[in-house]
Amino acid sequence: MDALTLEIKRYIENNQLIRPGDGVVVGLSGGPDSVFLLYALHTLQARMGFTLRAVHVHHGIRGAEADRDAAFSEELCAKLEIPFQAVHVAAPAYAAQRGLSLEEGARILRYEALETVRQQLTTPAAWVAVAHHLDDQAETVLHNLVRGAGLRGLAGMENRRNHVIRPLLSIKREDILKWLEQNKIAYVTDSMNADPHYTRNRIRSTVLPELREINPEASAHIAHSAALLREADAYFHALALRYVDAHATLTASPVPLPETDTPGESTIPRPSALAEDRVEGETEAPAEAMILRSIALPVTELKAYPELVRQYVYSELLRRIGTPLKDWSAVHYRDIDRLIFGPGGAHLDLPYRMSAEYRKKTLILQENREVISVKRRKNHG
Repeated sequence: MDALTLEIKRYIENNQLIRPGDGVVVGLSGGPDSVFLLYALHTLQARMGFTLRAVHVHHGIRGAEADRDAAFSEELCAKLEIPFQAVHVAAPAYAAQRGLSLEEGARILRYEALETVRQQLTTPAAWVAVAHHLDDQAETVLHNLVRGAGLRGLAGMENRRNHVIRPLLSIKREDILKWLEQNKIAYVTDSMNADPHYTRNRIRSTVLPELREINPEASAHIAHSAALLREADAYFHALALRYVDAHATLTASPVPLPETDTPGESTIPRPSALAEDRVEGETEAPAEAMILRSIALPVTELKAYPELVRQYVYSELLRRIGTPLKDWSAVHYRDIDRLIFGPGGAHLDLPYRMSAEYRKKTLILQENREVISVKRRKNHG
């Protein structure tokens, strides 16, 4: 076993990502990172006692290039004698129907497909393994930083979240590419990864190399800082969870407003993990809206908490209502803050066809069937 594979084995064992008897589904794009992950887990499966299969998701985006990637992935798995499955999804239509970016729609469908296959495994425990590495972690933190993310975004990716594991988070991209070259392992490249219009691509090709000129270990230091922030994030998330449990009310229709500021006593069901834009701004409240779900929270007590805590409460409210959180940033939470510190009777448009209202000292977040207004009104500063 070579040194790089041994490092992955140690990382898996130290973080208890995979145990003997588990089943592992590898998300295989055919690119260098996922190909390396497949080879590493293929080497480790007999030694560590887990089963392995691979899934390639064809997003219906890149035409012949995507067909090539699917064929390559299938041939690779046949060569390694690893069970393989290709799943075809229609990311463009899915994204358009839900008002998502193409990238986000593809991501949601990809993880849904991988989760579907994972649930079909009959092992005592089963995981989806994805190939995010140390430099991906640094890119994620920087991307979230420039988007105005809070602690949660700056904490980066976890090595395990729900049933998704990331065994390569301690491995540098340059070491992966060097290993593939030394072992003469082929892989495919996605032309979209070279498109400078995507912010992450610019961070990968321009920003991180410049930072490594300043400090060769820049990616590792960014990842370490993210780990510390994850601890802080976990603390504030637990605090927000308890607050929302105690005070909020979730309904499947427009929310009846309380006559007083007395918090509701109902317990809110928490949805399962999400298969993880429009212009936002305060607007005239619409006379009528087609509301799918609403969640209401009296805010008199909440206003006394620090802004950071309020942002975690807003995030938990959104999670309870079932809204994807990926494209939300501190800007959106500050907009909600301005709303609740305003005079009341105001309305705010938010991402993912969400809206917020502040009436009778109560914040109401609503998921709407369609964008319900476009007229902006800048109140509260």
